[in-house]
Amino acid sequence: MAPRKSISPKCGPVYCRRCREAAPVDHEGPLCQECGERLISQGYCSVCEDYWRLPANALCPKHDIVLEDGPPPASEPIADGQSWSWVTVKVYPDTLAAAVPRSRLEAEGIRTFIEGERMGSANMYRVATGGVKLQVHPQHAAEARIILSQSWSLPSDEEADFEDLL
Repeated sequence: MAPRKSISPKCGPVYCRRCREAAPVDHEGPLCQECGERLISQGYCSVCEDYWRLPANALCPKHDIVLEDGPPPASEPIADGQSWSWVTVKVYPDTLAAAVPRSRLEAEGIRTFIEGERMGSANMYRVATGGVKLQVHPQHAAEARIILSQSWSLPSDEEADFEDLL
């Protein structure tokens, strides 16, 4: 099943859970034209940057991340020298857990910021603040989410070759 682009800028596309069909672009009613089942909103994957015929809070079939209600609000391109709000791309329990993903993003040329970096070291702060937030420039948020969704582990055959070198 391939993702489908939004048909309505207000609430996003809808589909029928029973017959798995997306409502046509000109469909206005709350019920499926085929079976009469109530139409529900499609979930949005921030990594795919597209909608799936699955409800919000289901897992994206490609990335195993929770689907959202819709895309984040569009942001205007920001010229260098102006200030902007950082966009949170992932939350980690502490700064140590965020170190490798942060390094990976910065290796790709994406500037990062960790909100709560100094607060995330002690256990009581971690519980109180909900962890640390890995943040990027709004223009790089989609690219950063794609990079963070990728697996960084070695395939099993490469691990065996690496162990032979030790």
